[in-house]
Amino acid sequence: MKHTPLIAITMGDPAGIGPEIIVKTFHDKISSCQAVVVGSARFLEFIARQMGTPISVHPIASPDQAKFLPGVPDVLDLDNVPKNLALGQATAEGGKASVEYIETAVKLALDHQVSGITTAPINKESMHKAGFLYPGHTELLAKLTNTKNVALMLAGDNLRVVLTTTHLPLNEVSEQITVGRVLTTIRLTHQWLNRHVTHNPRIAVTGLNPHCGDGGIFGGEERSAILPALDAAKKEGIQVDGPFSADALFIRKQFESYDAVIAMYHDQGMIPIKMDSQGTAVNITLGLPILRTSVDHGTAYDIVGTGTASPESLKIALAKAAELSQSPVGTNQ
Repeated sequence: MKHTPLIAITMGDPAGIGPEIIVKTFHDKISSCQAVVVGSARFLEFIARQMGTPISVHPIASPDQAKFLPGVPDVLDLDNVPKNLALGQATAEGGKASVEYIETAVKLALDHQVSGITTAPINKESMHKAGFLYPGHTELLAKLTNTKNVALMLAGDNLRVVLTTTHLPLNEVSEQITVGRVLTTIRLTHQWLNRHVTHNPRIAVTGLNPHCGDGGIFGGEERSAILPALDAAKKEGIQVDGPFSADALFIRKQFESYDAVIAMYHDQGMIPIKMDSQGTAVNITLGLPILRTSVDHGTAYDIVGTGTASPESLKIALAKAAELSQSPVGTNQ
């Protein structure tokens, strides 16, 4: 009999919509798993009152104190949000608090006190103002878990996309497209699919340049990095094809015959998966020694306090974490 997974939800940037969608999620009740929030009990209560949402909060010091009562979030209380925090904008205080939630949740997962973590959105500017100079969640999680190789996947109902590079200025992407980086991304994707999807996964890889460089006319990364990485992966027994021109692969829905697509840079992969999933995709970090899923949206400072933030992405990310935590084989998430 499978156990009921326990997932730690990080509150995200308190100045963003993370607290709001957490309140709504618990108000609607969680059926996919048991969950504890890593955040500020006082602040979550404040947001609930501000929203007019009738929930109470149960502060705890460790997951074993959780009661899992319907509509009552158990909050591992760090009490680290100042009372005068400016909502709906990037602040050092919000950035510091959001990183502390992640640090705490990762420790819980590494100590096997929770089955995995699901993260509410953080803001890079806030993190940087607080002195945490990471491009995002993925890189911070790699540092906290002492993991060398990680990759970002966004998974929807019809399409999974893995990024070779993540949060980089476009003019820096080309120099990061190397044989080693592309091959590592292929391996991480294959390992994850082999554990969670099928023992015989098929992977498609996009090119970097328009029309995959057109024989070198529009760029040489396909010849110098991507094709050698594909050849090396095939020698390892990985079923991988490409490079494909991204516009043809996604527009013609050639991806449907593959278990995942590896894209070379952020927007090349994020735009098609977000258009295809329409807000139902889940962010999953590959390569970590712990399980991590996340919402597929940001802090949405512009709608904080309006009551319009949807909790659906958080609910889906929680359900996916519960599902993945019960995978029968393998060690890496």
